[in-house]
Amino acid sequence: METPREPHFFKPLLPGFHSGVAIPLDFYSKHIQGAEINKPWKLRSDASDQIWEVIREGRTLTKGWKEFTEAHDLRIGDIVIFKHEGDMVFHVTPFGPSCCEIQYTHPHIVKEEADADDAPTFSYDYCFLAE
Repeated sequence: METPREPHFFKPLLPGFHSGVAIPLDFYSKHIQGAEINKPWKLRSDASDQIWEVIREGRTLTKGWKEFTEAHDLRIGDIVIFKHEGDMVFHVTPFGPSCCEIQYTHPHIVKEEADADDAPTFSYDYCFLAE
């Protein structure tokens, strides 16, 4: 079986997810194991132009992960899809408990950059439907 060019994995966010998220063993074995240990992962999303650097300790994303989750207002019950674009760069897509992609109404704005009156908002109501 051929390996996908941009392999994906998803993680449901469970209590305690702010402290770190474990990379699935199968994904790690096929796509990460043997990669440079100290090289940070670079996470990007459609919600912002910012790229977050997150440190991997073993199979767990730790330092920098909490900042990413807070900037995206992620919550218990959300699902996050990681698409490996190569060279430890991942496009991250968050889905809400409705199983629909979270749509941020003010793309390219992250909480830290926004004023209190202009804070980014999001909606769980947007779904992609296959036709």
